[in-house]
Amino acid sequence: MIVSTRGGIIMREQVQGSVWDKVFKISERGSSVSRELFAGATTFLCVSYVLAVNPAILGAAGMDVGAVFTATAVSAIIMTLLLALYSNMPFAGLSGMGINAFFAYTIVVQMGHSFAFALTAQLIAGLAFLLIAVTPLKEYLFNAIPHTIKLAVTAGIGLFIALIGLSSAGLIVSNPATIVSIGDLQAPSSLISILGIILIAVFTGRNVKGGIFLAVIIAAVVGFFCGITKLPSTIFSMPPSLAPIWFHYDMSELLSVDMVFVAFTFLFVNLFNVVGVLIGLTNQAEVPQDKQLGVQSSCMKVSALGTIIGSALGTSPHIVAVESAAGIAEGGRTGLTALTIAGLFIASLFLAPLLMVIPVAATAPVLIVVGLFMMASVKDINFGDISEGLPAFLTIIMMPFAYSIGVGIEWGLISYVLIKVLTGKYRDVSGVMYFLALIFIFERNLYVRRILI
Repeated sequence: MIVSTRGGIIMREQVQGSVWDKVFKISERGSSVSRELFAGATTFLCVSYVLAVNPAILGAAGMDVGAVFTATAVSAIIMTLLLALYSNMPFAGLSGMGINAFFAYTIVVQMGHSFAFALTAQLIAGLAFLLIAVTPLKEYLFNAIPHTIKLAVTAGIGLFIALIGLSSAGLIVSNPATIVSIGDLQAPSSLISILGIILIAVFTGRNVKGGIFLAVIIAAVVGFFCGITKLPSTIFSMPPSLAPIWFHYDMSELLSVDMVFVAFTFLFVNLFNVVGVLIGLTNQAEVPQDKQLGVQSSCMKVSALGTIIGSALGTSPHIVAVESAAGIAEGGRTGLTALTIAGLFIASLFLAPLLMVIPVAATAPVLIVVGLFMMASVKDINFGDISEGLPAFLTIIMMPFAYSIGVGIEWGLISYVLIKVLTGKYRDVSGVMYFLALIFIFERNLYVRRILI
């Protein structure tokens, strides 16, 4: 029987909402189904670039570009579904940028190994990551990081993704004389991005439902008339085969020095990138303090599984995407946001030409404004105490300046230990912090020596 009355439609929507609510606890977290859907779409628009960028980077390692595209999408689908159904968090999981460059340019191009060697090292690192995630080691790791550094990580990630947005929009460009400088503000891409920032500000200020997503769509439409948004020549396409790259492991050098070095680097960089992002995102998602460790623990397990699955499919180590902050800013609080992201990644396998229409200039403003939201955590940092303020400051500024979340954490933790000890406040430093600082110093020295040799 077809329900045609207005009351019937409302009832049906209420029933549907109750099902979602039962699965994802939407009302408990102060969200709604529509808000979660908008949030998922917003995050997807911000992370969809990985479908183009990751194949291009791994292609330099001699990997089949089409196959990498499929592997990137399929692995993102699996990890994001796990984040939705197991962790119930509004996060996207996908191949990490930066670590994929280490995969292609350092391991394969510079060190001369095959991509199968790199995938094998990634598998080892993923298994070690999973061991940490399922044992009490993860609790020691999260609890050891001082609250000041956790706040700084959130703010640093905010600056980091804002820089990504400014660079993607062409508002900030490289300059040999000044390192960076202002871009061409008269360029169509810059104008579209500025329009997007203004629209997000207006819609957010006026509490427009789905305002961030709406701003992206409007910017993309305006971009069409400016020659930025290009209509696709086709809408539907079948995904390329995974056959050239999946399950391509090389166990012949399993115990070699290079294998140990690469696996350790994968583990180290991936682990602390994930830890940093999770600290920042759980804070932004307003997860209660007493529940944060449980959420972070489940997401760590999923990240480890994502890296393992990625190695099997033929793509680089996986992370929780920092761009998830865009969906959180849109109001996403549950796994329904992640489920939406996964659904759009599924669609991207077959509708890639259509979904890739949204230009970077339209999505970049989201990252810039989200950077503002995440920077708010600095207000709770005690900058009056140099032993707290300086490590926090170094954490914040090194993330964008070094273009690495992991490096920011590294500088923050090492400086925290050194300054506390040298100012006579060594009792404020836990044993785990001393250990982490030594590991960071060792890893950095090992990396430098390996590159020089």
